[in-house]
Amino acid sequence: MTASIMEREGIMIPDVKADQQCIQYWINDLEQDEVIGAVLKSRPFQRLHQVSFLGALDYVATTNKEKKGPRSRAVHSLHVAALANFVATHRGYDNDLKRHLVIAGLLHDVGHIPLSHSVEPYVQEKFGFGHHELSEAIMRGEVDFSKVLGETLKQSADPGFLLELVNGRATPGVGGDLFSSPINIDTIDGIIRTYGYLSRRSHDLDPFSVATASFLNDDESRYSVLDQFWHTKHFVYENLINNRLGLLADNYSRLYFSEEKVPMDESALLEQESQWRRKYATLFTGLNKIDVDSRPPDSIVDKVIFYKKRVYTVVDSDKSILGRYRSARTKATVRFSDSQAESTKEQASLF
Repeated sequence: MTASIMEREGIMIPDVKADQQCIQYWINDLEQDEVIGAVLKSRPFQRLHQVSFLGALDYVATTNKEKKGPRSRAVHSLHVAALANFVATHRGYDNDLKRHLVIAGLLHDVGHIPLSHSVEPYVQEKFGFGHHELSEAIMRGEVDFSKVLGETLKQSADPGFLLELVNGRATPGVGGDLFSSPINIDTIDGIIRTYGYLSRRSHDLDPFSVATASFLNDDESRYSVLDQFWHTKHFVYENLINNRLGLLADNYSRLYFSEEKVPMDESALLEQESQWRRKYATLFTGLNKIDVDSRPPDSIVDKVIFYKKRVYTVVDSDKSILGRYRSARTKATVRFSDSQAESTKEQASLF
């Protein structure tokens, strides 16, 4: 089944055989489980093939030129589940716990709307909820197209435990740290995947080395790998998510709905991006014109945009995961003009 999934996403499938350092090995392994197979075939998971990983950034001129192969929430979620399988196997977890960790990996993003995070601030303001709440409703089978999935989870798993895992509330003793650690399996795949937008050169880090350092290795040698990963996370946010291109793409998308008064109802939230490209064609046309050096769209020129700048630092003297890897949010503003963007920092807070 996954061969067709990966081929549909345009990914070359290696001859993995028994290569446990290949992501496809762990994908092939998890597919042998009947319940996990049902989750993969479910309508909610299949929809994620039509939800872009980085949202509006996947459609701007700069990144739109690149191959779109691994750029869906489905492929990201499949790789997160594979990392869960890898860690659970090496920790010696029983099949039931391993199944729950893998399913949580597959469904952790199941409530993402088209364009992912880019339009979510508008959705939260308009409807009062975001993708976390949608994910919970889908996993409980409370959404029409998720009723079959909900029944599968009720009959063959513990939905309450799955939600605890996804929401980062499960204890480390049952694998909760895979989702709650500062360097968790979602972040590991997400950052390494996003780095590929910034460089065609392969990264020195691979998901397995980071996962091993974060979850399977207790000695101090792991910090060289984890420090490099944390610095890479800062680099990704500094040079893509919170730079000119990322801010233009996300805020143009948000303003398209909020200021141009384009109608959106709740049914649109769980549609596919192919449907949005037809319904909101002018939005995608505008995104395709945004480039690194292009003039900002008229709807955003000279507007003051508020955003949260993220900074990731390593405290060398601290040898604990929670204390060593720090993140801070800085409230900032940016105003785009025809020639440049200016930003000012305001109030910083650790979290």
